[in-house]
Amino acid sequence: MPPLTPPVAALPSRAAVPLTTVPVGATATLHEVRDAASRPVLKSLGLTDACVLRLCKVGDPCIVLVRSTRIGISRDVAQTLYVVTHADDAR
Repeated sequence: MPPLTPPVAALPSRAAVPLTTVPVGATATLHEVRDAASRPVLKSLGLTDACVLRLCKVGDPCIVLVRSTRIGISRDVAQTLYVVTHADDAR
């Protein structure tokens, strides 16, 4: 009898997208920071590899909730943050 669930490798994966394209209120995991100059500052603010964040506001600044702290990020920097949205927030 064949298995009822597909193997893990066959499950679809979600693509990383710029933070500015995520709907307000969505939860996402930080995948990559494409602006090397901003990495150290973002890391010091709590935006570390694979951290979970919630988008509170899109604009300038873009507001994200990270580890129960709201952080303002310029729109230009927010566009360089690539995140993977959580399936329960898919719209």
